[in-house]
Amino acid sequence: MVTQKDIDEFGELGSLMYYIFAREMVDSFGEKGKEALVRAVRSYGAARGERLRKRHEEMGLPINMRSLFEVYDLPGTSGTKKERKVFTDNELVSYTYACPYEQVWRSHDGNDLGLVYCQNFHHAFWQTYRPDIDVQIPDILTKDDPHCLFVVKQSKDKAPTGKNAKRGRRRSPTSGCGA
Repeated sequence: MVTQKDIDEFGELGSLMYYIFAREMVDSFGEKGKEALVRAVRSYGAARGERLRKRHEEMGLPINMRSLFEVYDLPGTSGTKKERKVFTDNELVSYTYACPYEQVWRSHDGNDLGLVYCQNFHHAFWQTYRPDIDVQIPDILTKDDPHCLFVVKQSKDKAPTGKNAKRGRRRSPTSGCGA
């Protein structure tokens, strides 16, 4: 059986893998490597957004903020500390005070590479999931801000979308390093 400790370890290893791959790309290829890294992070985010949207459509869930953040594609890590100030079908305002990914990157003096991830992944993921989502992240831990601030909004739906009204399984409110 998978434990929370296993999930935390997987998250830490994933962030370490990103750091090592990203550092090699940027150190070996300079600005061209950094440009390739940005493209790769955006592609990964878009692939996750498309995959999750299709899963939600198959489950009959509305394609909205509540489905996006409540029926997430990864379990949360216990080291994520966040506070949701606003959470509706159309809006999320969330502060992340501790992110295990950022902690791994910081421990390797890699917040410059973590910032590439933070500034590109969430936008690509969430805007691919639903193109009218507006993503603002004015404060980011990897910029040495005291927290990440996610302000995410979508236009209001006239009617729920999805194949039927059933709900899928819920994920932890600490899912992912983001909101």
